[in-house]
Amino acid sequence: MEAAVADREEEMVEWNDGRLDEKFKAIDQRFDQIERKMDDGFARMDAGFRELNARFDAGLLGLNGRIDGMQRTLLGVSGVIIAALIGVIATQL
Repeated sequence: MEAAVADREEEMVEWNDGRLDEKFKAIDQRFDQIERKMDDGFARMDAGFRELNARFDAGLLGLNGRIDGMQRTLLGVSGVIIAALIGVIATQL
């Protein structure tokens, strides 16, 4: 009886080792596929962020120009108001 059990254990160990090797190879292949998909996804995300940054930078340049124009307008209006006040004060003296 013990001899039969020992033979059976030997067969199972060999079968398990071979089967485990096959499973590990399959798992490694699956991880390689997943890694490639993740790399592709990250590459697409990077490209999207670069595009978004470019659009944001272009928008900021336009916004900066508009803010500069508004600042020049406010400065000009302030100068006119100050000149008018000086004129009113000068005529009242």
